[in-house]
Amino acid sequence: MDHFYSGQVRRYLTQYIRLMSNFSWKDSSGRLSQVPVMYGDPSRQASSILKKNSENVMPTAPFIACYIKGLEYDQTRLQDPTFVSKVQVREREFDEGTGQYLNTQGLGYTVERIMPSPYKLTFSADIWTTNTEQKLQIFEQIAYLFNPSLELQTTDNFIDWTSLTVLQLESTNWTSRQVPQGVDQNIDILTMTFTTPIWITPPAKVLRMGVITKIIANVFADQQGTIMSDYNDDNAVYTGLGNLVETVVVTPGNFELMVLDGVAGLLTNEIDTAAGDTTMPGNTVSWRKLLDLYPGQFRANISTLRLTKPNGNEIVAYISLDPYDERRMLLTFDTDTIPANNALLNRPLGTVDAIINPETFNPGTPVTNVTYLILENINADATVGPAAWKNANHTNFQASANDIIQWDGVQWNVIFNSADVVEVHYITNSYTGIQYKWDGHQWSKSFEGIYDNLTWRLVL
Repeated sequence: MDHFYSGQVRRYLTQYIRLMSNFSWKDSSGRLSQVPVMYGDPSRQASSILKKNSENVMPTAPFIACYIKGLEYDQTRLQDPTFVSKVQVREREFDEGTGQYLNTQGLGYTVERIMPSPYKLTFSADIWTTNTEQKLQIFEQIAYLFNPSLELQTTDNFIDWTSLTVLQLESTNWTSRQVPQGVDQNIDILTMTFTTPIWITPPAKVLRMGVITKIIANVFADQQGTIMSDYNDDNAVYTGLGNLVETVVVTPGNFELMVLDGVAGLLTNEIDTAAGDTTMPGNTVSWRKLLDLYPGQFRANISTLRLTKPNGNEIVAYISLDPYDERRMLLTFDTDTIPANNALLNRPLGTVDAIINPETFNPGTPVTNVTYLILENINADATVGPAAWKNANHTNFQASANDIIQWDGVQWNVIFNSADVVEVHYITNSYTGIQYKWDGHQWSKSFEGIYDNLTWRLVL
């Protein structure tokens, strides 16, 4: 370990000297004077300066001299030396411009605290006085504080588990003189001895917290040849060695995600009918409930929401909270991550001009290569829907709901037959700019719907 020194014993001594300060005594004229306090074991240079480089200078009294009398290892308080305590700390965001803390989440850290070593520290306070009245006044002010102990706090760091201790009065030696005194004129000294349990702590390890979005743990891994059919479910995967491994995936909060019209909401199993509205159902919760589980810093329009596609790629959206409803996360999608459209006949970019209901929409005189996604059937007998769906030679045209049709200048053609396409297919409505996905059964907006906890994550 590299050299380190944080002045731990020095802080205990400093607190002890502060505790013995600010006492006073009153002389016969009623004048109050503060009793000075000094460290009882100063350096030779400091002592020489105080004595003015002369042996003829007498120390003044009264005063209190504080010093360390003993330091012993306290094995009675010994705990597991290998224990490491981990504490997660989240800062408030600080505005460098204004120099003030904001009411938003800042950076997050993990502090690993190593088990400290226990010691017992013994202090002494020598109270120098010139007469008994001084001694009685000073002793009375100190003695009432210890019944039998007083708490000390060395730091105001709330994650410092050694900041609090207790100072206990152990003994009092009333005088340093012999009784009777005879002709001895030495200054009288009252010695008070205190003990305090302390900890000597090694440096803590401070780590910048990342964001854990998924934890995949192996619940069991059976050897080849011991696989039971009971384990053959959707959560089981085979390893290259032929073993069956059960995986459990955990995400913060285990929320499902609903994406609709550029807004994301967190879904729970608890339905609050009073909370529902036209945009968010009643079983959505505030995004703050999830963001508090993340150690990172949420930054509007910088943090991202990532939706996993079936091929493993991700759709990325920059996120910001709706200021009027914290259940709504507003999404701005990164167009580079949106799936590419599948080309259509005469439409290499995979676009349609509109999505229409052929029973109510009249195409009039269509232009060549105009393309529509239809929501209802076009009957060949033309008994339903406008007669405009006839070809140029007045023959009837037939198509099914979810098909994509195109006018080639002479007749209508089905260029996407929904009954024959089973794979995922993407197109974009050029009228609205919205992309749609065909999943083999129906059309939906390509990144709208319900996402389980395996298929989305936050990056703060």
